[in-house]
Amino acid sequence: MTELKRDPDNYSQASYDLIIIGGGIYGAMLAYEAVRRNLKPLLLEQNDFNNATSLNHLRTVHGGLRYLQNGHLPRFFQSVKERKWFLQYFPQYVEPMPCMLPLYGKGLQRNTIMRPALWLNDILSISRNLGVSKAKHLPGGKVISRSRTRELFPAVDSDGLTGAAVWYDAAVQEFQRLFMDLLKIAASRGAHFLNYMTVNELVTQDNSVTGVRALDEESGKHHQFNAPVVINAAGPWCRNVAQSLDRDHVPLFKNRLLVWNVLFNRKAPSAYALGLAPGKGKGAVHFFHPWKNRLLVGTGEMPVQKSETETQVPQWEIQRFIADVNKMVPGLNLEEKDIQRIYSGILPADERGGMSKKPTSLRHREKGGPNGLFSISGVKFTTSRLVADDTLNDVFPKATKMSHQELINGAPHKPVSFAYDEEPTAPSQQALLKEIIDTEQVVRLSDLVLRRTSLGDHPQRALAVLPLLKPLFNRTPEKWAAEVDQLKEQLQVKTIEN
Repeated sequence: MTELKRDPDNYSQASYDLIIIGGGIYGAMLAYEAVRRNLKPLLLEQNDFNNATSLNHLRTVHGGLRYLQNGHLPRFFQSVKERKWFLQYFPQYVEPMPCMLPLYGKGLQRNTIMRPALWLNDILSISRNLGVSKAKHLPGGKVISRSRTRELFPAVDSDGLTGAAVWYDAAVQEFQRLFMDLLKIAASRGAHFLNYMTVNELVTQDNSVTGVRALDEESGKHHQFNAPVVINAAGPWCRNVAQSLDRDHVPLFKNRLLVWNVLFNRKAPSAYALGLAPGKGKGAVHFFHPWKNRLLVGTGEMPVQKSETETQVPQWEIQRFIADVNKMVPGLNLEEKDIQRIYSGILPADERGGMSKKPTSLRHREKGGPNGLFSISGVKFTTSRLVADDTLNDVFPKATKMSHQELINGAPHKPVSFAYDEEPTAPSQQALLKEIIDTEQVVRLSDLVLRRTSLGDHPQRALAVLPLLKPLFNRTPEKWAAEVDQLKEQLQVKTIEN
């Protein structure tokens, strides 16, 4: 069994090939790609792993059909390749997702346009199933009839409906567990991880990196960690970290975009993921993901000027978002009280206020900074491994890589999954949660509920099982109450029963 051990005193005595700042999906993929090169990485995260924007995505792995429609072929091929990687190596968490786009004979969303577009999508992604188990194969796309569309999506707006485009992407059922598997794969090959460790100083000699100094937020103790390479992958904090370690580099996060997805306490209107727009083919398309048979809708966007920590979506934006969703599905009649969770985060924006099209990377030496310091600012979950791979190809060009098969198949996997309404009352489930607490650096209650399991995706269920979780933690009454209050705040729950 691979254990993530929080041992800053011993880690400060070790030497590493690289230090990664940031424990989101890009930091995790950097650690994974580092051990694939037989390098020894240390990852330092100021909060908990898989926090902030990384946790709050739509639980999908897109293959890039939209890039094909826009003529962005390199991004299309990258997304197809990385989607296959997830389906091939994490089949316990990633599965085929049928998608449907109702067609109303407007714009590009016409039967005569979508039929050849889906054919081209299939031809250009012809290798999408190579190496993937048959159960996870993605069928080809097609245009279906008006009557078949209504059969699969009874609540569809039938006025002007001519049919629907159907294709397949991939969905992640238990993203928290996939993320932890990534960390444990890296840990099985010698990677070390520390959460609640804030890097506050770069250590250099002759203008070359030798390590970092960091504050342990739990103990209040300062530590120095040693490595000749430091990669800043701190997500929304990337530019701030770069400034604190070197100087301000505006391109790393020049503009900010607040993005959000909303989980409603309603059953999904179709077993298919739906691409819908308020104007029947006109306007921004929203994606209706039937995650665990609940309605998860995204993605809302809003340019912001505030700090990277300001991720609360204004109420008027949520009201407009709900109004748009109701226009897209007649009779849905959603209200604010139907909201279960709002998943929000900050991503880099382009000059026009839209989401950046590609990641930004920086070798600080080329801008007058120290040798051995690098920064990356990523955008997409689907291509996060590819960005990590490209980054380490640049930083360690001579490193030899082992195969994914060798690395991933050699690591232990213990799939953990909870149905949406399920309460972990069985003794085996209690034992599994205790094992997670003891072996996955669970420092606080919210770590377990929000970032090690999907228990927190159903806030009422999370609060209801607190009596079951309390015996698993060694806490004084005061500390337990404080951690419960912290969890309540992160769940955005106003009242709680202890």
